[in-house]
Formats: sequence, C-alpha cells, structure tokens
Amino acid sequence: TFSVNKISALNYLSFCPKLTELYIRKNDLQSLEDLKCLQQLPNLRILWLSDNPICTDNYRQLVLDMLPGVVKLDNIAVTPNLNSPASMEQRRKKKSQRPKSAASVDSSFSDAESIIRKSVETPIINAITALLPSLDVEGLYVVRGVIDKRIRNAERSERESVSAS
Repeated sequence: TFSVNKISALNYLSFCPKLTELYIRKNDLQSLEDLKCLQQLPNLRILWLSDNPICTDNYRQLVLDMLPGVVKLDNIAVTPNLNSPASMEQRRKKKSQRPKSAASVDSSFSDAESIIRKSVETPIINAITALLPSLDVEGLYVVRGVIDKRIRNAERSERESVSAS
C-alpha cells in the first residue's frame, strides 16, 4: 500500500505489469494524466484513489473509462456502465482474446447451479466470479486446486467437530 505518502506521480508503476491491487488513497495525485501510466497494467483490478485532489465529483466514471479492467474502485465494486465506450471496447477485446475454456466458464453452469449461485451470492463471490473470465486455462486450474483444498479442509474440520461432540 502507498496510502498517505504524498505521492504525486505513478509513472514508476508502469514497470509492474503483474500488479493487481493498488492502494494510493490520501496522496497528492492532481489530474487524470497522473493515472495514464496505469493503463499499462493489464492485471489491475482493485484501485483505491479516494482522498486525492483528483477525486472530484465525476472522477469515478472518468477513471473507470480510462481503466476498464478495474472491478473495485475506492472499496466499491464497479457496476459496469454497459453503454460507455470503454466498456464496449473492453468487452470486444475480452471476447476476442478469451481462450475457449475460459470463455465457457460463464456458460458452464447448469440452470440448477445458477439458482444455487444466486442464492448464496455475496460481495466476495461476486468479485471472484467477475475475475474468473480473465483467467486462462492454467489460472483456472490453480483456482480449482485452491478451492478443492479449501473444501477438503472445511469438510475435515466439520467431521472433526461432529465426532468431538
């Protein structure tokens, strides 16, 4: 986190293409020009800018148009404006770049699974499912492994607590 550091330039961050989260609230960012270098960060998903001079009445939509990959801005989940030029361009690019197996993630849920998903939606689940389409096949396997391990551990803990009582 770079919060509360009187930062006024971010150009050094353009050399961090794997950066996914950036916390730079309460600094000295003055204009949208200060954020242009963040366009070179294809994995940036979470950005916290609040309490900077740049944060005027309409900054949120301007920032999101500039950085369409951001899914959370100032600790608020992004609700896509489907009509904004940046959103339309981003959807076009993602559709053309998405591997088939990653693209099928959204459509791989049966009707019953969709109903179950909707009944347990939380902000965390929404954030995770929003990021899944940006993963390639290898990334999906990594997530699958982490989830499988978490489920096994939770089931083991549950069995242990039942047998202890």
